[in-house]
Amino acid sequence: MKIAILGGTGDIGEGLALRLAQKHQVLIGSREEAKAKEAADNYNKRLKERGLRDEIVGMSNQDAAKNGDVVILAVKFQFAIPTLQSVAEFLGGKIVVSPIVPMSKQKLCVYTPPAEGSAAKHICSVMPPDVRMVVAFQTLPAPRLADLDDPLDFDVIVCGDDEEAKKVVMGLVSDMDNLRPLDGGGLEEAKLIEPLTPLLINLAIKNKMRPLSIKFV
Repeated sequence: MKIAILGGTGDIGEGLALRLAQKHQVLIGSREEAKAKEAADNYNKRLKERGLRDEIVGMSNQDAAKNGDVVILAVKFQFAIPTLQSVAEFLGGKIVVSPIVPMSKQKLCVYTPPAEGSAAKHICSVMPPDVRMVVAFQTLPAPRLADLDDPLDFDVIVCGDDEEAKKVVMGLVSDMDNLRPLDGGGLEEAKLIEPLTPLLINLAIKNKMRPLSIKFV
């Protein structure tokens, strides 16, 4: 499966690319194609040094969205709408995954949902009607995801109204070592999942812990 990661040159996009590349071809997208190619070369070098599968390709966001079977929107909330508008013509019928969380940060993080109630609902307002929207990966800490020495051992909550699309994304979660997908219901539940991110960040800051995630036992 070809996985397009828009904004795959940093933050959570880096870790998702490195982990998913073990079982899929990963297409790194960026507004600047040269930046995407540079990031892809860097990721492939890191994977090759470990003797791991290195089939990550860098390209523009438009080319990534056009060629990807699944499109992951790995950008900050304020860039989500412009990014989607720039690739909307290529998204029809595809699975689009949002790990996005709208929040502000001063000393601590604050969840700042849009009028629609969640980033997921807000994003849906600008996408073609046949896009199959799924929410996932909000609670994965980007630094630990990108650290291939970290065994992770976390749960990932996946939400979506399209049951088949949700199953595909849950399969992608399972394809990454030591991550367990959990069905979190429909897109309406995104408003419950997204606030977990600032909570986890704040807990780590206040208690002087490394970046946190979740596991249900």
